[in-house]
Amino acid sequence: MPTLIPEAAEHWLKFIQTDLTRYAIFAIGVWLVLWVVLAAVLRGRKIRDTRPPARQMVTEFAVSLRSVAIFSTIGLIPWLLERAGWLHGSEIASQWGPVWFWACLALMVVAHDTFFYWVHRLMHRPQLFRTWHRRHHKSHNPSPFTAYSFDLGEAAVMGVFVPIWVVAVPTPWTVVGLFMLHQIVRNTLGHSGYELMPARSDGRPMFDWLTTTTHHDLHHAQGYNYGLYFTFWDRLMGTEHPEYHARFAAAVRKPLLPRAEAASPAAIVVTIALAALLLPVSRANADTPASLAGDWATPGLGAVISLAPCRENSDALCGRLIWSWDPERVRPGSIGAIDAVWRDGAFRDGELVNPEDGRTYRGRITPDGADILRLQGCAGPFCQTQTWRRLESIRRPRP
Repeated sequence: MPTLIPEAAEHWLKFIQTDLTRYAIFAIGVWLVLWVVLAAVLRGRKIRDTRPPARQMVTEFAVSLRSVAIFSTIGLIPWLLERAGWLHGSEIASQWGPVWFWACLALMVVAHDTFFYWVHRLMHRPQLFRTWHRRHHKSHNPSPFTAYSFDLGEAAVMGVFVPIWVVAVPTPWTVVGLFMLHQIVRNTLGHSGYELMPARSDGRPMFDWLTTTTHHDLHHAQGYNYGLYFTFWDRLMGTEHPEYHARFAAAVRKPLLPRAEAASPAAIVVTIALAALLLPVSRANADTPASLAGDWATPGLGAVISLAPCRENSDALCGRLIWSWDPERVRPGSIGAIDAVWRDGAFRDGELVNPEDGRTYRGRITPDGADILRLQGCAGPFCQTQTWRRLESIRRPRP
């Protein structure tokens, strides 16, 4: 034990040196290349007109030093386990050959994206945000130095992924190094303020399954978009910003061409469930969104829902599915009703029955302006969210 303490301290200092060097090279490097050397060349790819003040970036760098110290401390866990003879993952992985080497790296990146999405989304809950994630969002207009600007708790949670992974999955240490290199590159570019992703002819990202700088910049500006590397979790869970593609097209200075796409079967199930809505709106409460009546399009124009006053009760609005890409999935008489009440800016406390699986969902509808509805339906612990747009607002040409 006496010899272990100085040896652990020596490795801790090495970890700090490595992590700090990696952060400094890419944070300063991305800032220098994009914000100084190529600023004139890339001015057409600048997402925002303003830049964060120098004081913010100095604070971000100082806070990031603390995060690096936390990462390095947590990084001692795998070293101590290996030193004690309890961790043999790297030795096992070395016997599995180059195929496993690259497969392990890919799996580690995908697993980290999943870990990040759900932890990140959890930290945005009001009960946790102020203590766990507020520091990062003080950088409302982010810079490359924002990448590691974390509260203490967030830095610790983000740091435990690697120890958990190497304990659970045989992983070569070289893969861990490449993974750390990948995450800092993506992290600093995601906060850089310049959109570098190539655009397709229709104005959308060339690789639309990858997050872009615009994708994460919208998170800092307006919320949504919790993913780190990939967009699939945000799209599956309905947490992607509804104007993401339009904002990306604006960042790359291309027009966004309209596109109609069929909804997935899972999205159709949720669409039909959420379409069975009875929304009571009191005439005496005129400041609630009684103007919800009309036709609403689900994501990807997978279906169109008509909201109108109910025949049985003119003080309420009913939902009716009037069009779908796959009408065979819609059963006759499948549109039902719930009793939802308007409270705290949303329709709440209603129950709806999904005709496809027979489950009863608890739903919530939150109007966002005149042309956007945010919907959530939950069956037990399983929830889906969607954003609907007023159909006529999609057809309306942009000025």
